[in-house]
Amino acid sequence: MSRIFCLALSLLLSLPITGCEGQAAQLPGDAPAAESTEIISTGGKTEIPDPVQEAPAEPEELPEPEEPYVRVIDPSKPMVALTFDDGPDPVYTDQILDLLEENHAVATFFEVGWNIYSCPEALVRATEMGCELASHSSGHKDLSKLRKSALLEDIQTMDAIFAAVGLEAPLLLRPPYGATNQNVKYGTDRAVITWTVDTYDWQSRNAASVVSSIQNVPSLDGEIVLMHSIYDSSVEALETILPWLTEQGYQTVTITELMAYYYGELPQPGQFYGYTYFSTHGRTDTPLSLETEEVPAQ
Repeated sequence: MSRIFCLALSLLLSLPITGCEGQAAQLPGDAPAAESTEIISTGGKTEIPDPVQEAPAEPEELPEPEEPYVRVIDPSKPMVALTFDDGPDPVYTDQILDLLEENHAVATFFEVGWNIYSCPEALVRATEMGCELASHSSGHKDLSKLRKSALLEDIQTMDAIFAAVGLEAPLLLRPPYGATNQNVKYGTDRAVITWTVDTYDWQSRNAASVVSSIQNVPSLDGEIVLMHSIYDSSVEALETILPWLTEQGYQTVTITELMAYYYGELPQPGQFYGYTYFSTHGRTDTPLSLETEEVPAQ
């Protein structure tokens, strides 16, 4: 019996084993084996081919830097002076400057002394943009009701406030409420300027009304527009006014620029420039040139 068992066992061991040559048997559930790197034998030398490499991406072309905007006034083209009273305001003045900067525009700001200490940075920014700063008195009093000594004291106080924040004393003065007398017109050693177009933004507090008051003027060429920098409605109106002025072909200028390029003279101390002056003087044939006519945009 044991001889028969041994004979059967030897027969089983002599049978060929299939499915195991060259690779291990794969059990159910095993992940397929990773493909092996192909090995090429050439001339007794074994080489392993390099993996396929992607071609390097071409570098992106950087956009060329834009030329800085340079503001140039053309005396032969229409121009208008936008002016803002009663500032500076801690919120609205910067918003107005933002809009002016976006539209490559400038304005003249008639500031009240007691407001300057709250946001002197806005005034510095305005001058850097090419805007003009002017006086609207130190405390927004009716200057025509002051004695001459009190009037001159107000002017001196205003000069000191400008100096305290590192700015030059302004030559231009706009009396609050437009109220004047002989002392105000000719006794302050300032060029006293009023306006020619009143938007009544202080009264309506409505942006659409302010826009209409400007767009309904037959011609703004040579005009001085009165607005205020202390109302959100005036800021809102300016968003429409500035691009509209550009579309109509107007250049925005400061009052001094308007006087030089349109009227052919510079504002003089001790002189009064009111509605009558501007309504009786037309465009000059001999415009003056200002050294500051070109102002690089910020």
